[in-house]
Amino acid sequence: MAATVSVSSMFLWDLDPDGIAEVVARAGLEGVELWAETPWYWEGGRQEEQAEKIRRALRGLKITLHAPVMDLNPSSYNDLVCRATMEESLRAIDLAGFFGADLVTIHPGRRTAKRPAREAEREKLCRYLEACLEEAEEKGIPLALENLEPLPWNICAEPEEMGRFLDEFPLLRMTLDISHAVPPISRAVDFAETLGDRIQNVHVSATRDGTRHLPSGDGSVDEVLVALREIGYDGPLTLELDDKKFPATLSKRDKVGVLIRERRHMESIFG
Repeated sequence: MAATVSVSSMFLWDLDPDGIAEVVARAGLEGVELWAETPWYWEGGRQEEQAEKIRRALRGLKITLHAPVMDLNPSSYNDLVCRATMEESLRAIDLAGFFGADLVTIHPGRRTAKRPAREAEREKLCRYLEACLEEAEEKGIPLALENLEPLPWNICAEPEEMGRFLDEFPLLRMTLDISHAVPPISRAVDFAETLGDRIQNVHVSATRDGTRHLPSGDGSVDEVLVALREIGYDGPLTLELDDKKFPATLSKRDKVGVLIRERRHMESIFG
């Protein structure tokens, strides 16, 4: 298969770099999407020697990086939060350069109040994108904007609005998060079919009964994966699973088993 199967460190939240590398190897995966907020690094002080240990542990794997999003919002009502979001994102892009990462994923903005997003929020997002794209271009790393859940206060939750931002910023790419886009499945398929030439990363997981980031091996999002295959998508298939959504605490061995099953399912479609 041309597309590569990767895993988000969201699923490996409790592990250090060596533990992440061990699970990835045992599961037969080809890459890792490292969240900058992974506790071993983020809460451990974000020191240069820690970044170097990550780089050594993950050597030989395809690396993408997810910029910080917790407590952050580039379109916040609070300008201090906007500035913090920009500073952390620029720092993440720099970290991605250190790792030799293939791509950095960032989140769009949202209105802080639970009311429909306005042009005021979209203008803040544009300023954020301009700064991040300038840094990413300097580092030679593609920058991809991820679609959010379809809520009125979220920006870029629908294909049409995402397309407008991609048109405005020609260097910007997209990370398609399937679980964010569904239901209905038609929205995720629309993202794939209308914006496929800009999609450079895919977060693969399912949404069932309102619970997001569940395994997709049940076939519930196969229609989206097939649409991606049909348009010739050949980037990372990043298994973005949330280990907290499983009925019991998963051991390292359990996680390897989950990832093997998910990898085999991806191979059955893209292989």
